[in-house]
Amino acid sequence: MDRQSVVKSTAIPFPLNFDNEKYDDMYRAYNKIMVLARDLNAFIETPEFVFIGKDGNGKSALIESFIGFPMMIGEGSSLRPLHITLMNNARCEEPIVTFKRDRSLDSYEVDRQIDISMVSSEISKRNQKTSIPIEITIEYRYYLNMLLIEPPSVSIQPTNAITIQGQSMTSPANQLANKIAKLSIGNEMGEMITQYTKSNNRTLVFVETSTVGGANSSEMLELAKKLDYKLDRSIFVFNKFHSLLTGDQPFTNGRDANRFLGSPSIGAPTFFTTLPSTAQRSQCSTKDQLSQLCDQLQQKDLTILEQLQFDKKYERNVGLSAFRHWISEFTWRKYLDSVPEVLKRLNSFRTTSEDQLYQIRQQLDRTNAVTLRQIANSYVSIEFIQCIEKLVTRTLEGNPSLNGQTLEEEKSQDETGDWYDHNGKPIELNDEKLVTFYDNKLYGGQQFERLLTEFKCITEVIQLEELSISEVACSIGSNRPSNASVIAWAASDLAQKKIKEALLPLVDQLFKRATYILRRLVDIVDRMIENKKKSSFRRHGNSTSLFQDNTSPSSQSQSSSSISQSNSLSSENMVYGIQSMNGSDGASRPSHENTIVNVEDHPYFIYSVKEMYFKYVDQIAADCKNKCMDEFYTTRLIYWDLQSNKDLKKFCTDSPCVSLNNSNNNNGKTTPGNNSNNHTLNSKETHAMVTELASKLFQDIRNRMSKNIMLKCYNYFLIPMQMDLKLNIQDNITKLSDAMLEEIFEIQTTKERLREDEQHLAQICNQFIQQEENYKKYSQSFSHPFPSAVRN
Repeated sequence: MDRQSVVKSTAIPFPLNFDNEKYDDMYRAYNKIMVLARDLNAFIETPEFVFIGKDGNGKSALIESFIGFPMMIGEGSSLRPLHITLMNNARCEEPIVTFKRDRSLDSYEVDRQIDISMVSSEISKRNQKTSIPIEITIEYRYYLNMLLIEPPSVSIQPTNAITIQGQSMTSPANQLANKIAKLSIGNEMGEMITQYTKSNNRTLVFVETSTVGGANSSEMLELAKKLDYKLDRSIFVFNKFHSLLTGDQPFTNGRDANRFLGSPSIGAPTFFTTLPSTAQRSQCSTKDQLSQLCDQLQQKDLTILEQLQFDKKYERNVGLSAFRHWISEFTWRKYLDSVPEVLKRLNSFRTTSEDQLYQIRQQLDRTNAVTLRQIANSYVSIEFIQCIEKLVTRTLEGNPSLNGQTLEEEKSQDETGDWYDHNGKPIELNDEKLVTFYDNKLYGGQQFERLLTEFKCITEVIQLEELSISEVACSIGSNRPSNASVIAWAASDLAQKKIKEALLPLVDQLFKRATYILRRLVDIVDRMIENKKKSSFRRHGNSTSLFQDNTSPSSQSQSSSSISQSNSLSSENMVYGIQSMNGSDGASRPSHENTIVNVEDHPYFIYSVKEMYFKYVDQIAADCKNKCMDEFYTTRLIYWDLQSNKDLKKFCTDSPCVSLNNSNNNNGKTTPGNNSNNHTLNSKETHAMVTELASKLFQDIRNRMSKNIMLKCYNYFLIPMQMDLKLNIQDNITKLSDAMLEEIFEIQTTKERLREDEQHLAQICNQFIQQEENYKKYSQSFSHPFPSAVRN
C-alpha cells in the first residue's frame, strides 16, 4: 500500500489507534474470526515488519512507542536480532510478556513469562553476539497479530567485498550482499539483512534521523532501493523531527515545509516523528504516561508547522499517530482480505456435512431386504467373482510384485512345504530351473500351472525301488516261472503296486498346494477392491458409497475436515465415509467403480462370501482328487508287449510252454510239443527278469498317470474356477432368506449406528449454520472498526 492510498483512504477515521478500549467490539470480532480460522485450518498470513536503521536513529524507541508500553528496549548496542510477536488474546486485560526458550544460551531452555518492566534487563542478559534472534511474545486483547523484527543496527562504513558461503561470486545473493556491505558492518550484517528482507510478505521500515536535505540526502534510500527496488513494500520514518524544526536551519515558511514533507524523490510512505528519548521513556511507568508523552511531542511539531502555515494534507505524515495509523490500517486490510476465504471454507464444511447427512438418511430409508439382496448380488457378481476370474485367467491388477510368490516363497508357507515320498523323505529336483517361472512372483492360474509343472518334474524323479526276492516270489505265486504270461503278470502287478505307493503321497501334496493357491486369492481380491476404492476416492472425493447418489442436494462432494471445539465457535472432530444405497429406481445401473462394498461396514457379510468360496474350492478339490484316484483303482492289468525284452523273448522261444508272443512268432514251424529243450529259470534269473520288466512298466505307468492327473486338474479343478464359481456362489446368495440376509449384514446394528451418525451430523450441521451466522456478524463488526462511541 503506497502513501497515496493511505492519504485517500476515507473508510477509516484518522488518526486510527486500535490500541484503545473504544475498539473492543472490533477486537472481539477479530478474536472470533482468528479462532474459527484456526479450527477450520484456514491459513491467514501474519503481517511482518522489519525495522532497519543505524544505531541511535530511534528504531527501538519507534517499536516501543508503537507497542504502547514502556519497556526500555534498545538500551545499548544490540548484538542479536529481536523478534517481537504481538498476539491478540481476549483474556489478557494486561499485556503478558513471554520470552521463548533460547537454546543458544545456557539456562534458557524453557519459556519464561516476565513482567513488562523487566523486558529490558532480560534482553540485556541474552544480548550475546549470534544470528539466532531473541523471540518475545506479547499477548494483549487490544492487539492485531503481527511480527516486529529488529535486526542489529547498520553502520554506514565502506568495507571490502564479501561472499556468502555456498554462493558463487556472480550470484545475485552475493552481489546484493556486497552492495549492502558497503553500507553496513561487513559480511555478517550483509548476510543477515539479506536474509531478513528477501521474503516478499515482509514490510521494510527504514528509520533514520531527519536532516535538512530530507529524502534527497537519505542514507537509507540507497539501501532500500537495493533491497526493494520498486519500494512497493518499504516505508520511511525520519525521526527527531523536532530537532530539525527548532535547529540551526529551521523552515522559514510553509513552502519550504511542504517541499520537505512531500519528499517526491522517495515515492513510498514517509513519516516524520519525534519520539521520547531514553531519559523520557525511563520516567514513564504506565501505558497512559507513554502515550501522553508521545502525543505532547507530536503536538509540538504540529504547532510549529501550523505557525508556518503548512499544507494540512501532510498532517497524515507527521507524528507517531500517523505512523501507527498506516501500520494499523495496513494490518487491518490484510486481515480483512482473508475474511471471505474463511467464510468460503466454513460454507464448504457446512455443505459437506449436509451432503453426508442426506446420504445417511437415504441409506436409512433404503436399508431393507430388497436393497441388501441387491448389494449382495452386485458385490458377488461384479466385484468378488470378477476379481477371482481375472486372477485365475490372467491380470496385473493383483500387483504381482506385492502379492505374487516365487516357488521358494510358496513352499515356505505352513500350508505347503516341500515334496516328500511315501517314506517321509524329501524329494529334491536335480535342477529347479526345469520348473517354469520358478523365480518369478505369480498368483492365481499362473501359479497353479507352475505347480503342475513342478509336479511333473517331481514324478520324473521317482524311480522303482529295488525289488526283493520275496516280493518277486510272492507276485509269481504258485506258478512256475517258465511261462511268459507268468513273468508278465508278476511284473505288471509289482509295477502297479509300487506306482500307487509312490504317487499317492504326491497327489495328496499336489491338491494341498493347489487348494492353498486358490484359497489365498481372497486376500488378493481384498487388496484389489481396496485399491479400486482408493482410486475412486481420488477421482470422486471421499464418498465410499456403494452406489454413487446423484440426487444429493449439493452438486459436488467436498472433502471433510476435523473441526475442533473453540469457545462459542465450536464443533466436533469428525470424518465421515458414508455409504449411500440406491434402490432399483435409479436412473441408470451403477457403474463398476461405484459398486464397492466397504469391508469395514459389512465384515460378517464379506466373511460369509469368503466362506462360500472356500467351501466351493474344497468341494471341487475333493471331486478332482476322486477323479485322479480312478487312475489307481483299476482291475488287474497285464503288460503283453514283450517284444523289446530280448531275454524274455529268448526264454519264450526256448520254453516248452507256448506263450502268446511265441506262438505268433514261430510261423507254424515249431510247436511246444516238438521242442525238447526244456528250460526252467532259477530265482536269480526270475528276479532279474521281473525287476527289469517291472522297471519299464513303472516308468510307462508313471508317465501316463502323471499326464492324466495333470489333465484332470485342468479339466476338473482350474476350469470350474472360471466357469462354475459364479453360478455356485450366486445360487447360495439367492437361496438366502430375508432374515438370514439381514443377519449376515447385521442390519440392526447398522441401523443403530446410522441413527447415531444421523443425530451427530444433524448437530454438526446446526453448529455450522450457527457459526456461519455468527461469522457474518463478526465480519461486519470487524469490517467497520469505528469506536463504540461513534457507532452508538
